[in-house]
Amino acid sequence: MITLLQEYLAINTAHPHPDYKAVIALFKECAHTDGFLVTEFALPSGNSALVITLQGSSPELPALALNHHMDVVPADNAAQWKFPPFAGTVHEGLMYGRGTQDCKGVGVVQYGALKKLKQSGLSVARTIHCVLVPDEERGGFFGTKEFVAHPDFAALNIGYVLDEGMASGDDSVLLIKVDERTPLQIRVTSVGTQGHGSILLHHNCAHALINFLADVAALQVAQCHQQIEAGKLVSLQVTSLSTNNVALNVIPSQAQATIDVRIPSHMTLDAGVALLDALVRKHENLMYEVVATSQERFTAVDIDQPFYQTLAGAVAQQGLMPKPFAFEATTDARFYSHRGIQALGFTPFTVAANLHGTDESIRVTDLQQGTTILYNFLRAFCTNNNLKENS
Repeated sequence: MITLLQEYLAINTAHPHPDYKAVIALFKECAHTDGFLVTEFALPSGNSALVITLQGSSPELPALALNHHMDVVPADNAAQWKFPPFAGTVHEGLMYGRGTQDCKGVGVVQYGALKKLKQSGLSVARTIHCVLVPDEERGGFFGTKEFVAHPDFAALNIGYVLDEGMASGDDSVLLIKVDERTPLQIRVTSVGTQGHGSILLHHNCAHALINFLADVAALQVAQCHQQIEAGKLVSLQVTSLSTNNVALNVIPSQAQATIDVRIPSHMTLDAGVALLDALVRKHENLMYEVVATSQERFTAVDIDQPFYQTLAGAVAQQGLMPKPFAFEATTDARFYSHRGIQALGFTPFTVAANLHGTDESIRVTDLQQGTTILYNFLRAFCTNNNLKENS
């Protein structure tokens, strides 16, 4: 498993030119060697998704998909890493590499658990798919969105999806994602009249924009002070500021800002837009446009559901405490959830979360422990001796 992850990390799948073909070739070879069924789904974007299947004896049961994405964010600051970000170096019990947490390490653990279940000889009733998808780091619009719309997707009969979550940073706890937020990214434009910087009473569009952004910042601070899990709150983060200024002594005629808004699943997108409308209406000569959002929304999973309870039981069986959480960001899980498929997120690592960070790493023991936990979950959720029908 360590070797497989090192081989996986060595394939550079960072944008803008992720090498998906090499990943698919690697996992096809592993899957054929281990005796799995393999299907490659060609997507309209030119990308592919790979499905590795352990067929169950009861195909009428809703199948389980173990989903992870192949792409990673760039590691442009490689000189600042302790070890090369695409080498998978193991040092003092840690494996370093871009994607160890997000999300190649998760994929290797998923595959390792499925392989262990197959080798156990237990009779599997519920079909299990390992699904490798592209493009998540850019929103999944040319990956999972296309995959779930593929003409052959329905034949997979997926009723449950276990996608990525987040490392806990606590040796006694593992996090299970039961909810996540939706992005609503906007560009705000303030319009004025160009003028000389010395004119005291000249309308300054940059000042007007700053006043609006002060309201945004105040709302963000107010949210931070609420005693509610962050993933269940709205957030508004200013991500850029610019003007069409031509000289230091010229008042610009236009100023712009972009804001990354995150909408919790219990709030409709219309309610999120209404919140923005109310903020903008307080200021003159301001307008905004929605630059990006997702119509696919995540539906929160009740922790009383057998899907959650079975996974939580496998975590507890390993002596760890399962903790449900609402993810502050957005993942591919929403594309499945939007279609009525129950989706959870689970990254079975206790190392401190460092998604997209310098020196991203996981403990080697997390790989081993994570595989054991997922194997116990699969055994309880999918095999004849332990299967509890949850559909």
